[in-house]
Amino acid sequence: MRLGPALALIATLVLAAPSPGQAQTAPDPISGPISGPIDEAALIAAATAGDTEAQWALAQAYHSGNGLLQDYVRAAQWAARAAAAGDARAQNLLGRYYHQGRGVEQDQIKALQWLAEAANTGTPAYLFDIGKALETGADGSSDPEKAAMAYAAAAAKGHMDATTSLGLLYQDGRGVEQDYQRARDLYQTAAKAGDARAQNNLGLLYVRGHGVAQDYTLAAELFAAAAAQGLGPALRNLGVMYDNGYGVPVDEARAAELYRQAGWADPNQATAESHNAGTDIGANTRTGTGALVYDPRLQPPTQDLAALSHQANAGDPVARFQLAWLLATDPDADHSALKQAAALFRSAAEAGHPPSMINLGVLYFQGLALPQDYMLGQMWLTLAARSGLPQAQAALARFGPQATPTQVQQAQALARPWLDKWRPSP
Repeated sequence: MRLGPALALIATLVLAAPSPGQAQTAPDPISGPISGPIDEAALIAAATAGDTEAQWALAQAYHSGNGLLQDYVRAAQWAARAAAAGDARAQNLLGRYYHQGRGVEQDQIKALQWLAEAANTGTPAYLFDIGKALETGADGSSDPEKAAMAYAAAAAKGHMDATTSLGLLYQDGRGVEQDYQRARDLYQTAAKAGDARAQNNLGLLYVRGHGVAQDYTLAAELFAAAAAQGLGPALRNLGVMYDNGYGVPVDEARAAELYRQAGWADPNQATAESHNAGTDIGANTRTGTGALVYDPRLQPPTQDLAALSHQANAGDPVARFQLAWLLATDPDADHSALKQAAALFRSAAEAGHPPSMINLGVLYFQGLALPQDYMLGQMWLTLAARSGLPQAQAALARFGPQATPTQVQQAQALARPWLDKWRPSP
């Protein structure tokens, strides 16, 4: 798998572009279907009466899926009302929605309008967001000069993502005059603060000798620091270093493992890949049953499969989950065992067990024992995320970006009838 010449190495390594993230709340009781901690009816009544804080609370809850079922359409509707009332948080969220096409049709003009309203407050995160929208518009447009100004304003206030993004513009000479030393200084500032993208991109400068003396050892250390934070491009880049023995001893087994973690099986397949495609290299790859989660509220499952099977056959969703877990995580599990596990996860998920929903969603995303279906995967992860389990939010953040905005919207619509099914009769 070795690439050989240093020029091939340099062509293969990738930079890291910006990427988004999310958060969550406390778990539901293990018994019974999902029931969120937010009084939706009371919030809607207050929001309808014109309470801006209630409008924002609803927008945020529908956006994150914390306590309420994640629903970007409803989030956009309430964010629009709060934004019109001057709430900068809602203006920023609505602008991002128009930029991404979440809950609304993509519209670069409206995206910039609302993002600018929020950015006028001088909040660093809002300056960074409008910088991203200017750099890569929803309509394919790009204004790197204005993006650089927005990033610079945010960086001056200590925003490390903006500092890294500004460094990338200087490195490429987009919107600003190309200046490797300025890029290095910006990357160093953010890298010292622990920014993984900056560590990766600074490492690439040392590989290429751009603005610094070429230093493979230091580059490998920087890639390793970013890889330890799970950054896909850094995992791949560190794998290339081990594969070729640059700055580290040759270790093909270690390289193969890093490629696997990055979701990149063959280093020769992407030597011409654009650095801006490096946001999340592993996004469209299978990760195996290692992505499944165990319910943190349960004791380890008994290894007595006969007893678990008896309880599962009696209709116990927790027993079905534990039996499915044992079947799916068995290193010797074959396709038949995975199919049985998927059926058990589905049964427990339909009974309202959030960890089973997580695992069923993951199996759909990965196409393991089930036909690959991003919409159904998104639906089950959306339902699971409402429970507040951190593992559910993490799975949604990890796999959700694979679904298109249309698939996400359809998944959220399909999820709502499940809440009606689980809702206790009056």
